Amino acid sequence: MLVFGVDIPLVEIMLVFSIIIFVLLVEAIFVIMMQMKHLNKAKKMAELIGKLSETVLAIKAKEIEQLDKLKGR
Repeated sequence: MLVFGVDIPLVEIMLVFSIIIFVLLVEAIFVIMMQMKHLNKAKKMAELIGKLSETVLAIKAKEIEQLDKLKGR
């Protein structure tokens, strides 16, 4: 096979392409693993924010009860 006027055997071209494809595959797997870790962290953060909001609402409810008790005196 002629590439820029140089005769390169087809086997070597296939070897180079296979190495490039392998590197890209490894990189894609690494990126997917990093995205999965980030997704898990985001899920945990959402759960913690939900618990925090429930706690804040419970505190507000208790404060309202205490204020109602003080008004009733």
